[in-house]
Amino acid sequence: MLDEILLAISALVSSWSVYNSFLAIVGVRWNEQEYKTTSGHSFSIVVPAKNEGKVLGRLLDRLENQEYDRSKYEVLVVEDGSKDDTLNVCKSYESKYDNVRCIHLEPSRVVNGKSRALNQAIRLAKGEIIGIFDADTVPRLDTLSYVSTKFMNNKVAGVQGKLVPINIRESVMARFASLEELFYEYSIAGRAKLGFFVPLEGTCTFVRRSVLDELGGWNENSLTEDLDLSLKIVSSGYIITYSPSVSVWREVPVSLKALVKQRLRWYRGHFEVTLKVKKLGMNWAFIDAMLIVATPIFMALNLVNYSLALVYPSQFYFVVISLISLASFLSLLLGIMISRRHMIELFYPILSLIYMNMVVVLNVIAIFLEMLRFPRTWVKTDRTGNVTVRINDR
Repeated sequence: MLDEILLAISALVSSWSVYNSFLAIVGVRWNEQEYKTTSGHSFSIVVPAKNEGKVLGRLLDRLENQEYDRSKYEVLVVEDGSKDDTLNVCKSYESKYDNVRCIHLEPSRVVNGKSRALNQAIRLAKGEIIGIFDADTVPRLDTLSYVSTKFMNNKVAGVQGKLVPINIRESVMARFASLEELFYEYSIAGRAKLGFFVPLEGTCTFVRRSVLDELGGWNENSLTEDLDLSLKIVSSGYIITYSPSVSVWREVPVSLKALVKQRLRWYRGHFEVTLKVKKLGMNWAFIDAMLIVATPIFMALNLVNYSLALVYPSQFYFVVISLISLASFLSLLLGIMISRRHMIELFYPILSLIYMNMVVVLNVIAIFLEMLRFPRTWVKTDRTGNVTVRINDR
């Protein structure tokens, strides 16, 4: 009986991996023709910033040079108890540009400081559309031009842009982190292409102000406020769409310590949402949403594959082994496709099979942390700011 259970779980996990690889391959090959405008909806761009002095100026330069009607957008930087020069950097831009405003917050004990910063900002925001950028993000200069056209559909409540690592070659760990994040990013693009569930990712994210007011803003007690909000939006009957033309760069962790801290927060946050998720409506988009939300569970169940050597051969056994082989082949193929597109050395997709074992272990740890009710803290990811971008770089 135990043998059959192990084989069934392994088949389920391998099928989930094949499914996500298929979606990511669709996303890699997607080349959408999209339209833009230089004036349209009004925007309030919110930048939550804590100890971001190294990268904040890089982002504000890009925001102030958007190819969009300057009178139609404002930039609200919410500085939350920084110990570096973040507030001074913000003040220098506030003195130069009439559409930049600095908001200083005193330290707080809420679980998610980013959500608190966002909720404070929307109380002061004037725009129809709220845009969120983490301080390490580097947007294209036509970002707002593309996003504005997406909101012409009144059913669209949210728009998510494409996130691409800016510091892929900064370290070995950055290469592995980039492969993992790009795999996820292209799977989101594939979902969008096929009309499935599209989650907001926390940066280069745009939401209608009216919908945020209706839903009560961001959850300050969730480690993954973006996924939490995504499920609320979709369950309320609205649409989140994805724009591959709204492409931005962002930093990935360059050290093992920074990567582990960030991933534990992400994975635990996903599992936390899994325990609280409500029914969205029984359709494929709902099922697909659950497959994203339950990622930590599927990743942890990969441990079952290691036990298959103890299972006596059977017809079902060979079917499962075939599924595992297909999943591994598609993952390797996708890794090679991503590496070629993003200039990562081709041996890293092979080595990433070892890296993914670490990811499995971190997901297991994240699940135990949540199940055992360890204190939840929103840990900020350290930035290096080593990659510079010129104003005229598109």
